[in-house]
Amino acid sequence: MSYNLLFNEALRLHENGQFDEAEKIYRQILETSPNNAEVLNLLGLIAQAKGLHQQAEELFYFALKQAPQRAPFYYNLAFSFKMDNKPREAIENFEKALHIQPNIKEAYNELGSLYQQTGNLEKAKECWQKALAIDADYAEAKANLINFSGKTDVELIQELENLHVSYPQNALVLFYLVKKLIENSLWSKAESNVSFLQKIAPFSDDAEILWGQILYAQQKYQEAQLHFEKALSLNPNSIEALLKLADNASRKEEFKCAEEFYRRVLELDRKNFEAHNNYAEMLYKQKRLAEALEEYRQAVILNPQSAEVSNNLGIVLKDLGDFEQAVGLFFNAFSLNSTLEVVALNLFETILLYYRQSPKQALELAEKWNNFAPQNIFAQRLLASLRGNKRAENDKIYTEKLFDNFADNYELVMQAVGLAVPMAMGRVAGYVKGRILDFGCGTGLLGAVLKNAENSLTGVDLSSQMLKIAQTKNVYEDLVHADGIAFLQNHEKFDWVMAADVLVYMADVESFIANTKGAKLCFSTETTTKCPDFQLSESGRYQHNPEYIRSLLAKAGYASITQENIVLRQENGKDVLGIIWKAE
Repeated sequence: MSYNLLFNEALRLHENGQFDEAEKIYRQILETSPNNAEVLNLLGLIAQAKGLHQQAEELFYFALKQAPQRAPFYYNLAFSFKMDNKPREAIENFEKALHIQPNIKEAYNELGSLYQQTGNLEKAKECWQKALAIDADYAEAKANLINFSGKTDVELIQELENLHVSYPQNALVLFYLVKKLIENSLWSKAESNVSFLQKIAPFSDDAEILWGQILYAQQKYQEAQLHFEKALSLNPNSIEALLKLADNASRKEEFKCAEEFYRRVLELDRKNFEAHNNYAEMLYKQKRLAEALEEYRQAVILNPQSAEVSNNLGIVLKDLGDFEQAVGLFFNAFSLNSTLEVVALNLFETILLYYRQSPKQALELAEKWNNFAPQNIFAQRLLASLRGNKRAENDKIYTEKLFDNFADNYELVMQAVGLAVPMAMGRVAGYVKGRILDFGCGTGLLGAVLKNAENSLTGVDLSSQMLKIAQTKNVYEDLVHADGIAFLQNHEKFDWVMAADVLVYMADVESFIANTKGAKLCFSTETTTKCPDFQLSESGRYQHNPEYIRSLLAKAGYASITQENIVLRQENGKDVLGIIWKAE
């Protein structure tokens, strides 16, 4: 068969998607014409279509060596570099293509996307505008300009919807529109538009990923999984699909499977920030701290402006006992985003831990933080605690913010420190009947101990997040988000008022006892004999002198008072001593 017949047959197979058959013929041609630039380029396109980008790059290089002035070859090479996550090389070769042939609108559009990804938005917009100067009707460039215009989400959605009306068959317009609808939780619109995207691009892995994201956000995890798997079948090198499958496996604690997906992502893209970060989170769940530490470090290198990653790296170092380094990372996270209360809480806790090793240095850090953020409630509390102040300001605000941020992990942490108060109070109080107020009920640990057929429980707490967990215990007739003292003042007398591990966050115990209206009492306090009434301890909690508590009870008319000394919890390997009080 002649060269022309062979070449035309290979082209026909190539255009029909029969890549293996076409490749055989192309390579047959190369045996007799090894420097054929056109055939080398076409082989590169086949490798590109198969996702074999390094192989494609080599073939395009060989083609360019034979024909160095062919703009399409530079374009193809640049596109493979882009797909191979080599933005610098991709930009360089798109620009070479445009130097030879300045009217390639697609090259300007791709250049714009690359500049946007590398943080040069102004240069990106300039490229998209040049693409439109070549073709004023170029929908992809219009979509990019709208999507990265910096307008509000409402404006962006409206403009993308209008663009979709003008270009109903353009997949990129729909892709941007669906992503923006997902970000704004507009599920119905997102679903209808992604369904249309599937019709115009039936083999798009992006459409399947968007479907999966919609379902995942609505906690329809199993259905989402099917779409991510479909996306991966359409594109075995889809980083987004692999990452979503990894995250879903990690969520289900299928760690071996998740790890395989994360590692595959990192094989494809060593600089994938999300993969390093999420892989580190998975490793941390498994207590593989050294490995988690390394992955978080890689994530920080890739995105040093991420407060969340700096915070997570600090958590690992804190767990490893490197408090000084952890504090530095939490400070960095706080300076990047001071609105993240979990960072402030971690900084608070870690400086407290560091104080037990190096009191002077920790106090200096507390003073530095308070000077930097004098309005931060955790910074205020920390400095008051380490300076040995009798009391801190804003107890209620501190307690609410502390437990709103602590709620999800509260019971696990209390189990780890051996919190004994709920069970001890249940034993001391006995079989309680009537109307019971669980003052500062938290997640309902005490309520679960007290509940029986002859009582009704009301829980009140400052933390709305703790109350959400208490609701799941199904032991309370009523749960109220309120200040407990105000609640006592505005409600009729209860048969019992109980407070488990609550008064340690209140200097004003007198108001609590005075407003119980003579109800039977059972509560816990942390003990000190170093002062006549109360003091703020280094932990940020209050300690009360037993004689002071006894005098307050007597003043409020309680005659039958019993106390039982107990170990409340473990802290830094030491017993925290306290008392369970019962008064009638």
